[in-house]
Amino acid sequence: MFGYLIANIDILDKKEKQQYRSFYCGLCNRLRNKYGLIGASTLTHDLTFVAMLLTDVYKPVNKSIEERCIARPIKKHLALFNEYTDYAASMNIYLSYYKHLDDINDDNSLRAKIKADKLHVFLKEIEEKYPIQTEVIKENLNYISNIEKENILNPDLGSNAFGNIMACLLDKENNNANLKGCGYHLGRFIYIVDAVIDFKKDLKNELYNPLVALENYDHYEMLLSIMDDCDSYYSKLLLNENKSILDNIIYSGIWSQYQLHKKRQEKGAKR
Repeated sequence: MFGYLIANIDILDKKEKQQYRSFYCGLCNRLRNKYGLIGASTLTHDLTFVAMLLTDVYKPVNKSIEERCIARPIKKHLALFNEYTDYAASMNIYLSYYKHLDDINDDNSLRAKIKADKLHVFLKEIEEKYPIQTEVIKENLNYISNIEKENILNPDLGSNAFGNIMACLLDKENNNANLKGCGYHLGRFIYIVDAVIDFKKDLKNELYNPLVALENYDHYEMLLSIMDDCDSYYSKLLLNENKSILDNIIYSGIWSQYQLHKKRQEKGAKR
């Protein structure tokens, strides 16, 4: 369920693109330095969003360096990071490990097994440093897994569980109701939109999809309602430096995968 909390680059100005890239590269730097190349390979925009949002809410001291990397070896680029980037890196590793486990369960992926084995060595350290978040992740992903195994076709159950995960991720300090509410509804959205996009593929491959019982339901209205709930919390956050980029992600970027999915559907229907 990665790939949804991403900016719509096309409508960011040059300064915003540079700022967004500096956080993305900062997360890559922390993944690479803390967890090696296997860590850097897990890099996602989703946890970049988490780092940016928490940075804007809590305003920690940022560090920045200019560096080259494997992905961009020729020209130096700015990497910006802080304590919340380190936190996002650890959560990125932890979530990536469980994503690979899910891929193994779905199709017995050898590639996923190799990556999961390499990431497993980091789990104990992350669990000791972030016991609340890791316990919530494990408990709710296990709950989602059981729903799938028992073929319970109630999308509220899985979306609530994934909402709990995102709520805990964003409310790192356990003291901000608006971060918690925003995260909860973002998690619900991600779970449902992922099911919408995978619906036909899951049916074809006889895989679990929580929306089977709601095949003819208006999924767009459902998703729009969830994001309205998210906005009721997000709009109350006191944001500053990264607000325009975060707004871009919440109000535009998060819909990009769904919009691409709809365009493909429309194109297929015209054939």
